[in-house]
Amino acid sequence: MVLFGHKTVREGERVAVWSRNGSVKTVDGPKRLTLVLQRAESLFKYFANNSQFLEVTRKDGSITIVPGPTSQFLNPVVDQQIRVMEARMIDASEALVVYRHGASSVKDVNASPDGTGNNVERRVVLGPARFIPRSDEWIHNFEWSGMPVGGSKTSYQPKALKFTNLRIIPASAYHNVSEVRTNDDTLITVKLMLFFELKNIEKMLDATNDPIGDFINAASADVIAFCSRLNYETFLNETHKLNELETFGQLCTRAMHIGYEITKVVFRGFQAGEKLQAMHDNAIQERTRLRLLEETQAQAQRQADMNLAAEMRRAKQQAELETTHTEQQAQVSMVSQRAKLAEEKLVGDAAAERRALEHQQQIAIDKAKSDAELEVEEKQLELEKRRNEETLKMMREMKAMGVDLTKVIVAQHEAPEKVIRLDTGASPPADSKSLMNALRLHL
Repeated sequence: MVLFGHKTVREGERVAVWSRNGSVKTVDGPKRLTLVLQRAESLFKYFANNSQFLEVTRKDGSITIVPGPTSQFLNPVVDQQIRVMEARMIDASEALVVYRHGASSVKDVNASPDGTGNNVERRVVLGPARFIPRSDEWIHNFEWSGMPVGGSKTSYQPKALKFTNLRIIPASAYHNVSEVRTNDDTLITVKLMLFFELKNIEKMLDATNDPIGDFINAASADVIAFCSRLNYETFLNETHKLNELETFGQLCTRAMHIGYEITKVVFRGFQAGEKLQAMHDNAIQERTRLRLLEETQAQAQRQADMNLAAEMRRAKQQAELETTHTEQQAQVSMVSQRAKLAEEKLVGDAAAERRALEHQQQIAIDKAKSDAELEVEEKQLELEKRRNEETLKMMREMKAMGVDLTKVIVAQHEAPEKVIRLDTGASPPADSKSLMNALRLHL
């Protein structure tokens, strides 16, 4: 109790101010308080993140659940305590069995008053989920048969396996059925591996409190019933049946009644007594030795057969290779001959074509030469014709002028070597002057 004083309440803080008469009031910061015969008590603040929640226990006995993320101050008047609790995370392969009262006197910020009486309700929460229980809910704790501490995986102890998250995916369990007696009084230990899957959670909760123990007992009963009908030698020949579900009728029936399904049973082998096991091991060794000897001889024979077959294949391949080589040589020779003939034909065709082309060129040259000579002759004849025409015209003009053409011609061709006179045989008139009378051919 402070007679007189001051107190600073920071922002985000809360204090409870007690008076001397026992009353209290809460003050949130930021604030500056003046205390007169009063006492200031700082209140603790509790925090919860996304994976947590606050469990608030009231002084009247009720419990309030506040899911995170949240924060809350402890009220010293109404709150007994506040605890920060971790939310339960459930993955996709798990489920959570939760119970709650049908009617509760406690307060819950998440609850709705829909129950009556003192009935207990059960619900199954499947993952993946974040589970925060209500104030009147509690989680089922499973206690099944499991491997004891320091024990082997094939030994089971009641209530050794304790958990709350129920796995709903397929699982397996190892189990050895010890001291199983055959009908010839041989004691053996049969080793099994059981594969099972939970199909109905509600049915399992109503029908059993230890499924693993039920599986062990039912599988042991099936193995004992199976071995009791057989002697040791027959058992050795029929161990394959221990891999079939038809052999485990009681196991499959019991699993179906408690909401499970046995998917497969695997026979992992067996173990007999030391003496019997030694005899069995010796017999196995002898059989193995004989089988290995037989396999060795068979392997030698197979190796000889393989060598002979390989030699035959090699000889056949060699003959085929030689035949192929001969055929290839013949084909090469034929192709070479054909190429040579084709080349000779091409050469002959080229020579013939060249000769034909030369002949055509020679014909064209001769024709061009002949045409040129003919053209020259024609031009000469034409020139001679024009010359003669001009001479004839000139002589006609001279005749018309009274010139003696004979004298002119003789004068133009003096001293001829030969003179050819053209006489037609007709005597022209005496007074006519004809060109023919004076025409002479000088050579």
